[in-house]
Order: sequence, then structure tokens, then C-alpha cells
Amino acid sequence: MITLKTIETIAREYLEGTDLSLVEVTVSEDNDIEVIITREAGVSIDDCVALSRHIESRLDRDKEDFSLMVGSAGI
Repeated sequence: MITLKTIETIAREYLEGTDLSLVEVTVSEDNDIEVIITREAGVSIDDCVALSRHIESRLDRDKEDFSLMVGSAGI
């Protein structure tokens, strides 16, 4: 199972040095991952896609299947 701490660490690594902030991360027992980010000026689709790709690049689908959704309260 993919842990909450793993996803938080990967997301924070990507967000470090940006004006984006991590709001919430959830990981279900079935590896359904949801990451919510925010920024004072708003979050774009491109921001969500870039973080999603970063997270996916750090996980191995051959070891564990998962679904991933990165979003913002505004999207």
C-alpha cells in the first residue's frame, strides 16, 4: 500500500520553492490518491498536471496500482 507520508513527501518536494501550498492528501486502502493544492493567485490546470506527473514519476505501477487526482478547491 502507498502511504500518506510517501505522497506528502513527494508533493512537498515538488512544491518547495513555489508559491503553491499543499492543502490535503488522502490515500485510500485501494490506493486512490487525492492531492489538493492552493495558491493565493489561483491554481491552474497546468499546475495540477505538473504535480500529477511528478508524483506518478516517483511511483511504480508495476509494484502497486493506483489512481491519482490532483486538484484545487477552485478546479
